[in-house]
Amino acid sequence: MAFGRDRNSEPPVAVVDWRGVHTFSIDIVERETGPQRKRPVLGPNAVRVPRREGQDRVKAPCAFFRSGVVGVRDVGRVLYEDREARQVLCAIEECDAEGDERRYSVRDGRGQEVGVIRRVPPARKLLRHTWRIQQAGHAEIVGRNKWAAIAPKEVAARAAGKFLGGLVESAMSLGHDDGQVKERTLLWLAGEEQVMQSVGQEFQIKARWLDRRLAFAVATFADR
Repeated sequence: MAFGRDRNSEPPVAVVDWRGVHTFSIDIVERETGPQRKRPVLGPNAVRVPRREGQDRVKAPCAFFRSGVVGVRDVGRVLYEDREARQVLCAIEECDAEGDERRYSVRDGRGQEVGVIRRVPPARKLLRHTWRIQQAGHAEIVGRNKWAAIAPKEVAARAAGKFLGGLVESAMSLGHDDGQVKERTLLWLAGEEQVMQSVGQEFQIKARWLDRRLAFAVATFADR
């Protein structure tokens, strides 16, 4: 008698429309472990959206990379709408920039510019770089450490003990004992509007007007 599911017989998770995505990450896991599945089912490297299929937890793809390697360091700089990588969703091209700043143009499948991503070096050595997103018709989006985006009065109210210590440690982005860099929680703000939040490689989009292709492009850089 066979127990559990034959993972090879499970169909690929259906592709979802990238335009309506609110929460996503870059991953190769397509079906997560659960009561009926001891091992995850893997799929192509893709921008994925957490969903439910009955009792199953799945990560539905909405945009694909050519690379099959897990993680963002090997994904390349082109996203496709289909698994066969025939239809370009967007491409990321590095542009000329002054000094240590880096600029990237995000273009659609026809070569039209969707927006610009800027990686701005820190003003002080103990701090890390910041990210800026430019989308036509909207204020520039700035990725700020969560602690820095909290109103000064709220910071003062929380200033006691370990909580503040944890915020400061996170803000400084100091490494773990094993040399790994801690994941930052970033609030992506356009003026006072919170457009997006990211914790490491988990992204949550809050503004309907944000072009999702710009959010996907930012995720490929892994905040490095």
